[in-house]
Amino acid sequence: MENHFDLYEKKVKKENEEKKENGLARFLYKMLIKSLIVIVIFLGSLIYIKQSDDNKLKFKKVVYNNSLSFAKIYNVYNKYLGDALPFKNIFKDNTKVVSSEKITYSNIKKENNGYMLTVSNEFVLSSIKSGIVVEKKENDTYNNIIKIQDKDGLNITYGCLSNVDVNLYDYVTKGEILGKTSGKLYLIFEKDGKYLSYEEYL
Repeated sequence: MENHFDLYEKKVKKENEEKKENGLARFLYKMLIKSLIVIVIFLGSLIYIKQSDDNKLKFKKVVYNNSLSFAKIYNVYNKYLGDALPFKNIFKDNTKVVSSEKITYSNIKKENNGYMLTVSNEFVLSSIKSGIVVEKKENDTYNNIIKIQDKDGLNITYGCLSNVDVNLYDYVTKGEILGKTSGKLYLIFEKDGKYLSYEEYL
């Protein structure tokens, strides 16, 4: 004959199993809703592009030629849908080359809205912060330029790159190799339209 303790144990065990089942059901439901939202946005974009060549040009201009606010998109997604990368530890890309070394330089001086650093020849540049590549371009003054925005809205622009190992809209982690420089590195730190000093980040 079962005593009160055995009955209580069975009851607790049953309740725990029900909680696990309910938790799994809630998780699967949330993932289904998130997936459906992403599919709707993707299909909506495709339908918009297919409507006309004019729409295609507008879409290209907004998505590929402008600097999107990664921080705003991330925060909206995180607020309403949860972590944007719920499986980031499971699907972590171990093939990426990362470095824990800080940027070393022999001289630094203010230039325009940023700072020009003197670094070694063929200096291998790694990302100061994690974020998404929101801009990638070239110009005569600073050669190859990329801008990375973190989830808090900090923009770090890296210029004077001799080659770049990342593409537009790539997500890069702190310490990930971005490319190489040839003796000079130009950096701009900016947030909310204000240019910041380098001391906090180097």
